[in-house]
Amino acid sequence: MYNPDILKLNRITAGIIVLTVLAVILFSPFYSAAEACHDCSGDDCPVCLCIRQCENTLHQIGNGKAALVSAVVPIIFLFVSACLFSSDFALDTLVIKKVRLNN
Repeated sequence: MYNPDILKLNRITAGIIVLTVLAVILFSPFYSAAEACHDCSGDDCPVCLCIRQCENTLHQIGNGKAALVSAVVPIIFLFVSACLFSSDFALDTLVIKKVRLNN
């Protein structure tokens, strides 16, 4: 059967996942730039491993064009969040719920 509560929960869960992925893509270049001149502790440096992982993520998305990704992702982020949360701000009125008031 059609259950609007489950559909709303699925939509919210999908929105959270999308926003998390977009945040990771958006902030990866900034982390790499901030930690570029760190004090490396050798081959097993956790900062170097994290920077390599960020670079691999960006290379897999769009052939490593980090400037393009960091320019487009905020716009997509705003558009997706506006689409997901615009219905949550709508007021639930009796007219919207199509409740008939008989006196």
